[in-house]
Amino acid sequence: MAEKACELAYQPGKNVNHDRLKNLEKEASTPKSGKKYCMSSKGQEESTKKKFVSETPYRLRKRITALNMCSDSESEYSASCSEEEGSDSCRGTADEAVHPETPTRPQTTAPTSKETSVKKLKRDIPKNLVEEYFEAHSSSKILTSDRTLQKLQKKKLDQETLQNLLNKVPVAFAAECEKLIKQHESLFYKWMLQLHLGFNIVLYGLGSKKDLLENFRISLLQNSVHIVVNGFFPSITVKSILNSITEEVLDHVGTFRSPQDQLDFIMERYKEDPSLELYLLIHNLDSQMLRGDKSQLILGQLSSLPNIYLIASVDHINAPLMWDQAKQSMYNWLWYETTTYSPYIEETSYENSLLIQRSGSLALSSLTHVLHSLTPNARGIFRLLVEYQLENKDNPSWPGLSFQDFYQQCREAFLVNSDLTLRAQLTEFRDHKLIRTKRGADGVEYLLIPVDNGTLTDFLQKNNDA
Repeated sequence: MAEKACELAYQPGKNVNHDRLKNLEKEASTPKSGKKYCMSSKGQEESTKKKFVSETPYRLRKRITALNMCSDSESEYSASCSEEEGSDSCRGTADEAVHPETPTRPQTTAPTSKETSVKKLKRDIPKNLVEEYFEAHSSSKILTSDRTLQKLQKKKLDQETLQNLLNKVPVAFAAECEKLIKQHESLFYKWMLQLHLGFNIVLYGLGSKKDLLENFRISLLQNSVHIVVNGFFPSITVKSILNSITEEVLDHVGTFRSPQDQLDFIMERYKEDPSLELYLLIHNLDSQMLRGDKSQLILGQLSSLPNIYLIASVDHINAPLMWDQAKQSMYNWLWYETTTYSPYIEETSYENSLLIQRSGSLALSSLTHVLHSLTPNARGIFRLLVEYQLENKDNPSWPGLSFQDFYQQCREAFLVNSDLTLRAQLTEFRDHKLIRTKRGADGVEYLLIPVDNGTLTDFLQKNNDA
């Protein structure tokens, strides 16, 4: 019973009074039977176990638990780690368990799962193992195919032949597309009403909308004054649109100093005579030639007139970014989603293609796009060459501008300071196929722009307006 008294003394959270201890001592002095003695020995073992659990330091118990987990993981994952490594790690853990550290306060921690050792093994894999694998299997040779279109040894098609071949290709889902167009055509009278209420209409959606606008024109605008503008045409400019209004609609004979003066004249005439009406249909208002800020401002001022009705189509996904708040208030758009799934046949007919044989002349849109990527001095040099070529357009025997004369003109305009600078700039023009050089019979180098005079005139006017 002495052991039981000690057990009660060591158990935490229990108060032991002195009277009970005295009774226990009396019971200990009386002899007990063998059966009761065995029961007391079992109680002694249980008290020793309870004492071990209550007084064992937390870190020591944690190391013993880790030792058991290590032996379990060796038996379970013997394929991933060798027996020698497991025995070494277990031996190291056992050595740590022999020399426990200072007991600390027990902490409530989650039980260690068996997957922890697997995760540790995965972390031990070198990070550069994947890179080493690809470096070992990589090839230092850069393989570039030399199979180009030039090696086909076949002549390119002209535009007419290619168009005839494409017309023979059947259109997929023709009945469904026709039904979709019929649904849009049912809105024609609604569009006409909204145009007369002071709104302008813009059509967007996947597919060409040229046939849809053409059906609108044939159905409702046969007896009205209207102008159709193909914005996808590479040489279209806002100046040509204003010329069509002043010459063909207003019957004005004369010239204007700038497009702004021409716009003021048109707006004044339409304000003076409210009976004048004009329907303006623009295909691809967001085309490369019309998306400029100056062009959009002029078209927005035209559409703000109460007796000019604008209906246009856009195809670029970022087309609304062309208009700020001021331009949007001038346009006063009503947006209609008119998906047709029709192919862009005419809209893409003016684009450059590797399958079509074209002449050496460049489209105005391509010319403008290339020059926008050059420096201001480079644009000034090219503009000077354009002006000189247009001055001699009526001379059929003109071979071109000689390099020395052109260098002298550029020096006087403060565009270059040496002939090396000019030659470097001409090399860039030659790479973009903007100019062509040839040597005469006297060995003089002549410069020439391989673009027709009409395109050069439109280019010069567009740059003057800008």
